[in-house]
Amino acid sequence: MLAMREKQLQQLVKGGTINAKLGDGGLVDCEYLIQGLQITYGHRNPMLRTTNTLEGIHALKELGLISPDDFQNLQNAYIFLRRLIDALRMVRGNAKDLTVPPQDLEEFEFLARRLGYGSHTEKLQEEISSTMERVRDFSRLLDPIKALTIRTNG
Repeated sequence: MLAMREKQLQQLVKGGTINAKLGDGGLVDCEYLIQGLQITYGHRNPMLRTTNTLEGIHALKELGLISPDDFQNLQNAYIFLRRLIDALRMVRGNAKDLTVPPQDLEEFEFLARRLGYGSHTEKLQEEISSTMERVRDFSRLLDPIKALTIRTNG
């Protein structure tokens, strides 16, 4: 799963851009993280066997597999990225182009308004950056799984 994700980053994301879905710290990273934990612990916990990502996050918290703080931050990041992607689709009129436009373009202003930031484009840019950074930080939750994979394959 981790190798597949690395391949996606290399092949599907144009350098120097922010892709809300496929970029480093984007929605796919959020989903892979949750799915990785579900796969790892789901055999012992039927509660984790759900295809709904938000239900999966709740189950991880209820089972004590993630902390309440991680739950809140992960849930907020997931919801924000979903909203961002939906807004990008509306602004662009294209369901496939999920690259965030540069902040100095009119298209970014439309995006900010669509997401309720009004003319405060800098606040939206800050939220995008901090959310994607938070998602990247969550990769630490997969460290025990990575260590197990290295021990069994190495």
